[in-house]
Amino acid sequence: MVLGAQPSILWVWFYWNIINGFSVSFFILFPFSFIFAVIILIFSSALISKFFLSIANFIHTPKEGIFKRDVKDKDYCYWSLRAVIKKWPFWLARQLSIPFIETVLLRLFGGKIGKNCALHEGWVDTEFVEIGNNVKLGQGSLILSSLIVQDKLILKKTTIKNDVIISIHSVVFPGTNIKSNTILDALSTTNVDQEIDENSIYRGSPCKKILRKTDFKNKNDLETLIFNNTDKKRFNKEILREEAKELTVPFHLYISSGWIIIGFSFILPGFLFYLYIFGFLEPFLLSSLITIESLFNFRTSIILLTLPVLFIGLYLLHLFFVALLTRIFYKFADKRGSKQGVFDRNLDKESKMLDYYHFRSFLFKYPIYVFIRSPFPWLINWELRFLGSNKIGKDSVIEESFLHSHVNLGKNCYLGTYTHITNHLVDGVYGEENLTFFGANLGKDSVFEALTGTLPGTRVGQNSTFIPIGSTVKFDELKGNAIYSKFPASKLDKDEIQDRLGDEIINE
Repeated sequence: MVLGAQPSILWVWFYWNIINGFSVSFFILFPFSFIFAVIILIFSSALISKFFLSIANFIHTPKEGIFKRDVKDKDYCYWSLRAVIKKWPFWLARQLSIPFIETVLLRLFGGKIGKNCALHEGWVDTEFVEIGNNVKLGQGSLILSSLIVQDKLILKKTTIKNDVIISIHSVVFPGTNIKSNTILDALSTTNVDQEIDENSIYRGSPCKKILRKTDFKNKNDLETLIFNNTDKKRFNKEILREEAKELTVPFHLYISSGWIIIGFSFILPGFLFYLYIFGFLEPFLLSSLITIESLFNFRTSIILLTLPVLFIGLYLLHLFFVALLTRIFYKFADKRGSKQGVFDRNLDKESKMLDYYHFRSFLFKYPIYVFIRSPFPWLINWELRFLGSNKIGKDSVIEESFLHSHVNLGKNCYLGTYTHITNHLVDGVYGEENLTFFGANLGKDSVFEALTGTLPGTRVGQNSTFIPIGSTVKFDELKGNAIYSKFPASKLDKDEIQDRLGDEIINE
């Protein structure tokens, strides 16, 4: 009996080692498999986008020029379509933080990108851009080939030669030609069609040449230029010390609401996906041997064709539940929180109003992120209306922007990349500050281009355009029918518009 049991024991031992081996292999290889799957997702998305982009380009060839910002204008309409087609694969590539992949996608979609370029810290338009070798973009910088100004779209080729540095939060306008070995300093902008000399340093908005690189002999000359203000501000450590206080909104409410919004939004889509895999896909497709002949089977073809439709449907269902659950928590907080006003943020005192304000701001973060960076970014308009915190006019377009509650957009508004329309501002330092909390109202046909924004209480009249880099001050009221720039926002006169945007925009 003992001898007869030995083979069984050996088989159990053998299978146990196999199972354990598979388990160890799974946990070791899973991270690599996951990354590989994401890379496959990026490139498969890019190839599908390339297919649809080729069709769009065949129907209407992209071209440079100044066009009417109207869906009836074919050039504007197809420019918008091309941007939407390319948005999803580029967003995926930027999340993976592998610069090489983004460079490959730019080349795939027709961009000319040189060798040894560090582009992952900035934003590069995906067409009519030519970049040379050894170009470096600082964090938050933008290379634009398109610019919306009032009712016009400017679309021009932007060229950056070899060994150029675009510093942090700087913007290169369409049509700019930056020659080799040049630096565009931080928080600077070019003009449309501006020629930037080689071997130079440019600064300002609009930028001007401050010196040629050959003008300084050693690093002390450069330090004097950059750090010309030797005054050092000193702060009292006691003033800067952050003080703790009890929150009126319990911390566990932050944790539970975030967990419910993110986690519960996957429950029904996940359950339906489980039913589809094991109740339909596995018995009718995966359980049988897949051959070339079986792929042409009617049942197999229907299953394969419905699979992407199912994934899209489940993804949209997930987005809906994100919005629905956020709406429930937001309504709860909105009834108990502060209305608009100026509030004392003395951290020694409890402030129920402020705590609920911060809780509402927390609730906004994930829904806006997941909608605006989804394959369906236009759904952000529906989501903001559904939450009941914002009024979004018809035909308004919101790019990858930073938004808050109590921000109202009129019809046909446009918010460009990195736009920040805020409803709050903290004045002062810890322990001695106020919170200004007022919404912003943007009239119809308002345009806030890349790296622009408003501060609380701003009212912008219709047909207003902010060109990079510009922002309002608190409680600013702008009449509209004008082009604005700088901080505080100032109206550009005819000569300034001609200088910044070119002769063509005036003639148009």
